[in-house]
Amino acid sequence: MKVGDLVTFTFQSSRWKKGESVDIGLVVETGKFTGNTNIRVLWKGETEPRTQKTSHLRLVDDALTSS
Repeated sequence: MKVGDLVTFTFQSSRWKKGESVDIGLVVETGKFTGNTNIRVLWKGETEPRTQKTSHLRLVDDALTSS
């Protein structure tokens, strides 16, 4: 994942495919942060980015959006 990518939580992939509501975020920074996190994501509706682990996230890409 790199700065500018759109992401969602991995566990929400099945909800996405069903057309249900999911959280969407924008990657704003990568690096090493506290708690073994390695990415900062600005989630929709939030004013400050949150640190996350890339292992918990999935790119919003063609594989996720195509039926």
